[in-house]
Amino acid sequence: MRSEILRCPVTTEDPIVRMWALTPHMEDHLVEHDFILEWVMAIHMPQPGSKEVRTRLNPAYSLWPVPCGYCVAAKPMWSRRGARPATGVCRPRMSTEPASGHASTLVTQEMDGDGPTPVGRHLVEWRIRRGITVASMATRSGLPEQLIRELEAGRDWVDQRRILSALASGLRLDPAELTGQPYMPSGSDHSAVHSLVWHARQHLARALSVDSALGEAAPERLAVLVEGLQASDDAGDLAAAALKVPRLLELAGSPQPGDADRGAATLRAAAHVCVGRLLRRLGYWDLAWSMLRQAGPPAEVRPVVLGEEVRLLLDMGQAELAISRVARGEIDIPAEVLLPLAVAHATLGQEAESDRLLASAHEKAIDAQQQSQAAAAGAFVAAERGSYDSVLERAASAVRLPAGDRSALLVLTSSARARLGLYGAASEDLVAAETIAPLHTRLDPLARELVSVLLVRARAHAEELGAMAVRFGMR
Repeated sequence: MRSEILRCPVTTEDPIVRMWALTPHMEDHLVEHDFILEWVMAIHMPQPGSKEVRTRLNPAYSLWPVPCGYCVAAKPMWSRRGARPATGVCRPRMSTEPASGHASTLVTQEMDGDGPTPVGRHLVEWRIRRGITVASMATRSGLPEQLIRELEAGRDWVDQRRILSALASGLRLDPAELTGQPYMPSGSDHSAVHSLVWHARQHLARALSVDSALGEAAPERLAVLVEGLQASDDAGDLAAAALKVPRLLELAGSPQPGDADRGAATLRAAAHVCVGRLLRRLGYWDLAWSMLRQAGPPAEVRPVVLGEEVRLLLDMGQAELAISRVARGEIDIPAEVLLPLAVAHATLGQEAESDRLLASAHEKAIDAQQQSQAAAAGAFVAAERGSYDSVLERAASAVRLPAGDRSALLVLTSSARARLGLYGAASEDLVAAETIAPLHTRLDPLARELVSVLLVRARAHAEELGAMAVRFGMR
């Protein structure tokens, strides 16, 4: 029991009350016995002359130290015979540590920005749904128990693929369930990009039909669209890229074995790769994979298809499969594949092989942009190793990147600076990333983690970060 300042519901007063707070040990004990906190009821404000307040509170999005003036109801979530859990029931996170500002302020995360990051919030929700204790989650994921507690309490965040993959594996989930992808559209640009999902489904459905056609014989027009879509994607202008998709798919049709016109077949394959890349960024990974499967056999696009497959498998938390996609014993790995493959090996902790692939990529680079892309990949590899000084050092040499790649790198350096306690500089990098490629940044799961992190830690940038959270659709 301790004295805390509590903002009671439907009031503007902040009385000092005596409070109870569940310890993490007690939380785990309750879960082990199949109990879950379903709701909290405010009974009264312990001040002379105050009016009684009865409000049923939603615990799903709030920090919940439990005051003595509150009635807490718990009921079994699972039966003793292992029946399926009740739907729509969730347990709030308890904390024995006071929040920033008021020591214990019962205000929703959407309003304050406190609490766990998106991954942390989904982690605790799914852990409770699965009926798994923190200790058991640590065993299943192979991650330290303390890290899981820190993530759920909002004191840490996920900026490494290996950690996200381990968490998803421990919960038997796709990583998208933890990142929240695909995100609900927020803003006109996001809505426009989101509409390409419908066109992609229609296109794939037609491709499966017996009488699917190859589209109009207009290779020149198709070439212009493919080039324009690639340019828009490189520039980080996903809305402009998405507007080209309907006509692009109409012209492309489906590549078929034995196409007489190799040039047209190559263009069709390139078109499918471009659309698959956009779908990957949106978080529609199954659709993206199906689109890549439609890219067809032309040898000219095989390296590009393979590189995109590796990136997609990495996003899906399948680093082992990403590596296996590259032919075993292949000595001369295509340049387009070397960089994502190096990140895949780093995700699995295979540092020597990752370094070898990065060195090979630097040797094969023929211009400043390719050298910068290799340096940027080195920064992502360093992040997987937790070497944040190295992230900043390698990123500094990546000076000739397309806008889309540059924004992704700025998000990474933002996370590295936050890890080093440089929250102001981290906020500046994140703002710069959104300025360069707005929608590209808003669709980045790490960027969303950082918005939550920096809202609490970078108080000098709170107004700017709050506006960013609104644009991201997080508020």
